[in-house]
Amino acid sequence: IFKFNEDFDNAILIPFAKGYRKHLPRPLRLAVYNFFSNAAEGRNLLNSLLQGKLHNAVDSFSRLFINSTLGLFGLIDIATQSGLERHVEDIGQTLAVWGFGFGPYIVIPIIGPSSGRDVFGLYSYFFYTDPLGYIDDSTARFSMLFLDMVDTRSRYLRASSVFGFASVDPYLFARETYFQQRLDFIYDGVPPIDTFDQ
Repeated sequence: IFKFNEDFDNAILIPFAKGYRKHLPRPLRLAVYNFFSNAAEGRNLLNSLLQGKLHNAVDSFSRLFINSTLGLFGLIDIATQSGLERHVEDIGQTLAVWGFGFGPYIVIPIIGPSSGRDVFGLYSYFFYTDPLGYIDDSTARFSMLFLDMVDTRSRYLRASSVFGFASVDPYLFARETYFQQRLDFIYDGVPPIDTFDQ
């Protein structure tokens, strides 16, 4: 599956991402990024509440309200310009705060790295907490998901060149990078040192 994802990335995602960066002006790409970030604020709000992070929940609600109204459905990120910080939270992080362990490392076709715990977060993301999941027209829904994927991939084009030189074993490097990133998210950027030994 890891090899399949690499091939899919090289054959489809990277060419689309390069074309996206080349042909769409930066302000338009920024509007697309802002739109999808705003769509995720409901998930951030819910999971902040479930984790007891009331300050983050207030920020997420404020961001969602401001950007959805004054920001033209999230196309303009007025909340960040106003000093409201974005807090990325998901079900996987919530389960971690509740005491659930990582579980096994899993590589999902097209989506990429995950863990036994974070699989639940992916399910809820696509079917419950993501507004795009409620679009009835499946063609429109998958087109929006693909646009989100291409937009995300376009922002990591430079990183992929570093990834290629970073490790003799790209699978191991991807796994360790994933777990370290998740720890960083779970502990809001300050994970205990002993967690890196797990």
